[in-house]
Amino acid sequence: MSRHPNKKHRTAGPVFGAPSEADNPSAQLNYPSSTASSTRALPVYAVPSLVTLCARVFTAKFVQLHNNETIWKVTSQYLQVVPGELKGRIFGMLSAAWPTYLSHEIIVTYFLNGSSVTLSNNLHGVNRNTISSIKRFSASLRELRLTGFEKIADEAFASILPIAPQLKVLVLSGCSKVSGKTILAASKCTQLRVANFNYTSATPASLAALLVACSELEVLKLAKISNWTDTTFSKFLSGMDEAFRHVNLRNLKLRQTAVSDHFMVTLTTICPNLRRLDVSFTGIRKPSLWVDQASHLEKLCLTSTAISSGELCSTIRNLSNLKTLAIGALGVGTSPSTTINNTSSMTLNDHDLILVSDLLAEHGGLESLSLVSNTKLSLTRRESSALCHMISRVGRKCKYLNLSSISSLRSSDLAGLMPTFEDDEPSALQTLMLNNTGVDDEAAPFISCCPELATLELAGTKITNDGLFPIVDACPKLVNLDLTSCRGIKVVDRRRIFEVWEQAG
Repeated sequence: MSRHPNKKHRTAGPVFGAPSEADNPSAQLNYPSSTASSTRALPVYAVPSLVTLCARVFTAKFVQLHNNETIWKVTSQYLQVVPGELKGRIFGMLSAAWPTYLSHEIIVTYFLNGSSVTLSNNLHGVNRNTISSIKRFSASLRELRLTGFEKIADEAFASILPIAPQLKVLVLSGCSKVSGKTILAASKCTQLRVANFNYTSATPASLAALLVACSELEVLKLAKISNWTDTTFSKFLSGMDEAFRHVNLRNLKLRQTAVSDHFMVTLTTICPNLRRLDVSFTGIRKPSLWVDQASHLEKLCLTSTAISSGELCSTIRNLSNLKTLAIGALGVGTSPSTTINNTSSMTLNDHDLILVSDLLAEHGGLESLSLVSNTKLSLTRRESSALCHMISRVGRKCKYLNLSSISSLRSSDLAGLMPTFEDDEPSALQTLMLNNTGVDDEAAPFISCCPELATLELAGTKITNDGLFPIVDACPKLVNLDLTSCRGIKVVDRRRIFEVWEQAG
């Protein structure tokens, strides 16, 4: 195996929190990927149902069937009488298999009906007329998911909603022209329970009307809405009485907006029963000012916020119900002058990580933890590291653990994955992310202690086949391995590592 001692191995990740094309949802779909992720399918011992087998065959042969006029004349008649739920399932399979083949005519004629509609900009045949055609059956519509349509005007979406009184789920993520007209139209759907306006131009005033009208709303997602600031917050408040409370809202996403602690103090008063909250990449600095009003939180995302370690401890001390905590790149905030490359801007250090870990261990119940890009961790090497302490007390009991881009993390830190006592349960981890760290083959015996592991990301690490194969041997449920930029593994093997492992056995 070739070595390159003169080439410096880079363990630091890309600039974390900096604006990029990846912030654009449509760019994510079309952006060329250089990742080297290897997957495998585990053996299936149950026999698929006849319906499933037929749907798979129909999907595989769809283009041939449609191009044969004689056969399609008969097939299309059968397709028209397929039950709505099954037709939606078939359309989902066709959308994944033939996204560029499904024309506007095919979609509208055979699949655009029933109580549920899901369309994305992956389907090249979808246009404004396709969206307008939904009005034909909007009275029976219960779920509407339209994602990534950046060029379709606000009015096109708004025209559907006033005549959809039974609508419960509305997803318009990435439809960037969605604005006040659509949101106000959505407020007519008083049975609405889920509203996703991520990456749109939703206005504060219209969102206030939506909250007031839709008392059953449980989920509201508003990621990266540029006009959602403290300045426009007054317009939001003017749309509701001072005594108004929305007691059913459980899930709120404000990621990549300009909200501040002042905003959150009022919002957590208006919505006192929040369970899941994402304020990553915002101006939040002192969540302890408002978190007591949301003490039942089960999920809290604070990634890339400029909060101090002491503030973090104060925040989570009373959140005994936490199941998901994301505290990546603490200290970076939203300022363009603070990036992951500036370690001095980071606020989470080893001492404070131990305090946080002990608090979380005392609460119990944590299932997901992200510490991505906290580059101050493990800068000072000790016999027993803070990361090892965290993994032993909290991380090994989680289902999801993200330690990516902690450049000083070493294989020895993962010793916490091993049981401390003889009667300890094996690690519950299903997803472990170690991208751009100093992990090497010495991590193998520790990672091998995770029998439930399904996804392991090791991009940019020093792992080789010698360390990887024992992990695959010990983790029978492992189906996804990311080995992007792993110089110790041949480039041609990175996408087919499971095949290489089988051949080596």
